[in-house]
Amino acid sequence: MAVKCDHRGIQTSDGGPNTDLPNSCDIVSGQFPEGLRVLVFDEDPVYRQVLEKHLQEFRYQVWICNEEDRAMHLLRNHRDRFDIAIIEAQDSKGDRFRLISEIGLEMDIPVIIMSKDDSVESVVDWMRNGACDYLIKPIRPEDLRMIFKHVAMKMQGRRSVAAGEAEEKVGGTVAKSSSVGDSTIRNPNKRKRGIDEDHDHDRCDRTSTSKKRRVVWEDELHKKFLAAVEQLGLANAVPKKILELMNDPSISRENVASHLQ
Repeated sequence: MAVKCDHRGIQTSDGGPNTDLPNSCDIVSGQFPEGLRVLVFDEDPVYRQVLEKHLQEFRYQVWICNEEDRAMHLLRNHRDRFDIAIIEAQDSKGDRFRLISEIGLEMDIPVIIMSKDDSVESVVDWMRNGACDYLIKPIRPEDLRMIFKHVAMKMQGRRSVAAGEAEEKVGGTVAKSSSVGDSTIRNPNKRKRGIDEDHDHDRCDRTSTSKKRRVVWEDELHKKFLAAVEQLGLANAVPKKILELMNDPSISRENVASHLQ
């Protein structure tokens, strides 16, 4: 299904205004997410048709906008009815940077930038300013097919944050009662005092190791990743070299490889 936007930014189809909008897409592990709700903003009428055709082939639900104000009206008034936005880059980046920042941060919707510019500088510039991906025109259909991964990653990130907060609440009492063990961690030369202290120390170590395996790519960590990619260049940006340049003990080569995909 494809929906156009009228002069007010209101969804219309062949039968007029569309008020029967779905509230969620079906992203199920191991299944292709039919019904992913995609907002497309591109001022090129020919390429809008190309994108619409390809996205519909994957049974995505598509809303097409050709003006920035219309796109923002839709997103502000129906933010819970979109899963992802694909936005055309502009030469005058300032206004568009603010646009994707507002969509990504305020509305919490992943934003993909599309552009004819295939330079590393442009890719890094846009991603540093909030884009979750950068697709080079002409966009390959298989790249459009995989845009759902950014929605899945966003959902996984929310679950990880919620799980971390719950873990902190549950572990709050334990943390307060393990000050001796914490002191031992800070001072490895200090002798351990008793079996109970050993037990607390081991438990802290196991918790720390477990937390390191679950990496959430916060803004600062993602910026370090982008800086490493920019320094290496896309052709040489392999996980091992990126990890060396990032020099962050909280992540592994596997974390970088997964994020690079």
